[in-house]
Amino acid sequence: MARRRDLALAVGAAVVVVAVVAFGFRILGPPRDQRAISADERRVEDLRGIAQQIYGRHSLPATLDELRFGAKLEDPVTHSPYEYHAKSGTAYELCATFATSSGESDSERPNGFWNHARGRQCFEFDTAQTPPW
Repeated sequence: MARRRDLALAVGAAVVVVAVVAFGFRILGPPRDQRAISADERRVEDLRGIAQQIYGRHSLPATLDELRFGAKLEDPVTHSPYEYHAKSGTAYELCATFATSSGESDSERPNGFWNHARGRQCFEFDTAQTPPW
């Protein structure tokens, strides 16, 4: 009798564990989706760091290679360089290709500036203004 009870408890515990794991995948999505979201968050952090290094310069760099050591200048997954386009005066833009929409992540930016759609997205800056966080 005790053996049958132990077996029933073990089966019940296994069912609960499987249900919790399945529920977790339903809420968070599969690991590949989480990796894509993490890579997109990294892209935003990289672009933010680049914008911080350009901020306050007297002139725009011709290329991103002119920035100080430490800036992450390439996509963490594809290893292709981020796009940089100098505009008129002190205006410029930074572009990256995102795997997900920022709405798919729980880490929405409060000011909305860094929110992005899936695919290529460009963000406009001016060296005279502090880059948004």
